[in-house]
Amino acid sequence: MHHEDTRDQLSKTVRGWNKRYDLEEFIRAHGLQPLAARELFEQFGPYKVDLDRKVSELRSRGQSTAEH
Repeated sequence: MHHEDTRDQLSKTVRGWNKRYDLEEFIRAHGLQPLAARELFEQFGPYKVDLDRKVSELRSRGQSTAEH
């Protein structure tokens, strides 16, 4: 892998690491029910990276985040 490729990959990974959702935006982004979204939001904080990862993880395990 070239140095240029690595630098681009790192900048894509690091850029946006501290962007935050507000609760309404999180609900719309993932199509969640408000109570389920609020629980995740309170448990994992407002950071998009953390919330997106958790929703993806829950969906890959077959757990529904929309039923709460």
